[in-house]
Amino acid sequence: MQTFPTQKSSAIVATRRWFDNRARIHRWTDANCDPIKLTHLWGFASFWLCKTRLQQSKGRSVRPAERIDIAVLGAVPKEVQKLDTLLANSRVYEIAGSAFRIGKWHDHTVLAGATGIGKVNAAISTAALLASYDIGQVWNIGCAGCFEQGELKVGDVLITDAFLCGDEGVLSAQGVQSARQIGIPLVAKEERRYFDAFPAGPLVAQVKERLPAGCYGVGGGAPLMPLPMPDSAGLHAQLDATFQLAYGPSLSVGMVSGDPEVARQRYGRYRALAENMEGSAIAQTCLRFGKPFVECRGMSNTVGDRNKRRWQLEKAIAHCHAVLLNWLSAAAQPPLAIAESASNHPD
Repeated sequence: MQTFPTQKSSAIVATRRWFDNRARIHRWTDANCDPIKLTHLWGFASFWLCKTRLQQSKGRSVRPAERIDIAVLGAVPKEVQKLDTLLANSRVYEIAGSAFRIGKWHDHTVLAGATGIGKVNAAISTAALLASYDIGQVWNIGCAGCFEQGELKVGDVLITDAFLCGDEGVLSAQGVQSARQIGIPLVAKEERRYFDAFPAGPLVAQVKERLPAGCYGVGGGAPLMPLPMPDSAGLHAQLDATFQLAYGPSLSVGMVSGDPEVARQRYGRYRALAENMEGSAIAQTCLRFGKPFVECRGMSNTVGDRNKRRWQLEKAIAHCHAVLLNWLSAAAQPPLAIAESASNHPD
């Protein structure tokens, strides 16, 4: 694993060399110069050195960041590790304490890795990547819980069109109130203020145009195919799996719902289709950096069900990957279908 070099480490090395040379000069001047001449000498030398370094820095060009066409981020390695075999000429870097693999998908460079669970880990890793590379678009993939009162079931896939922040706001005996009560937005950008939700950007509209909401099948000789509903031709039986692809709001929280009652209360307040622990944090980070973002989650369990024997992680990840690979296949056909200039909010 390679460690990504930083400007900070280079600065430390340069500083150490400066102090080593300064110590050698001190030893020579102490033996050959009187105090008054020594003071004048050091003043002139310091002025000359600062002037020279300033002139050099003005003419020095900054090395451009490496181009990454698509960054694919999961919370845990299980959500992204199967993508490793798809990337040609790949290499692994450690950035902000996490490992990320960079490789080629046809003619495009793809980065894949796990940010760590929760909003803080997700935001730190995403910010570090966006600061280190020239990234065209970010996809957050993996698992989520679906609300029993909503339209999704285990195995279905949700692409988020509204990122709801479940931990921001005012908590009182009467319940949760909007962060607008505080009066300070989470993000203020281009005369717009975001308090406790972030809208999806134009990139999601592009994905929806290619993959409209509806029933899809995996297998049967095709990696992902739209299916008619209902199944009048018996086509579903010829496929390995079928699932619903939906577009709707997703709720991000620091503490997931621990029982059906909490899940019911949260659904009543937010009317979200799914619950996760990272989405809004990555959306907020991409908004700050002005990068297009898509959250695509497979439903692995019902919100509030903590019995992991009933969870279906493999199915959720497989269906989520099918949607992602469909988009990557489209990206492999030039020109790359990326909203390069689109920020993470609608016009």
